[in-house]
Amino acid sequence: MNTHNSAGLVKKIANDVDLGTNDDNSNSSNTTKIAGDRGLDNAPEEMLGTWYSYDNHEKATVTFTDHTIEETENGHTVTTELHKMKPDRDRGEDKAYWAKTKHRATISKFKMPESKPKDNKLYYNIYGWNETAGDGEFYAVHTEEGQPVLISAGGVGVWTDAVYWKTPELAQKYAGKKFHDLHYREMN
Repeated sequence: MNTHNSAGLVKKIANDVDLGTNDDNSNSSNTTKIAGDRGLDNAPEEMLGTWYSYDNHEKATVTFTDHTIEETENGHTVTTELHKMKPDRDRGEDKAYWAKTKHRATISKFKMPESKPKDNKLYYNIYGWNETAGDGEFYAVHTEEGQPVLISAGGVGVWTDAVYWKTPELAQKYAGKKFHDLHYREMN
């Protein structure tokens, strides 16, 4: 092929090849044959572990592992696997594809575009694999009351909707408290 000046074709073919297994649940492989998948992505090290929040006397948890986020609220748990994805992937209308990827997301760093000193945090944006609209969920590690906290935020304003603590006791102690250095929707 090289003698026919086909380097561009070879490069295109190489970029379209997905390596890996057909087993989407395999922990031994970093990639799958799902279109657009570039392999597992890592959760930020500072977010690893379980974080606790209380809202209206209901306990909620977020657990980050190396490659997943498990969110539990009102007794309902959703586990999302983090993957790197090709930006030009074709989601199409294939129901089997959507079913295989419904609990997948991508993660990227996000800095508030109009950073105010009080909101000068590095957020991580978790965006659903098949999400076609919306802003996804944002997480940032921060400090409140001298303790590390995980901020959960959403919407176009990246508004804080929950503060998670490293222990259930701290979460219960600060349940419902609004912190002056966080950006809440109702404070705009």
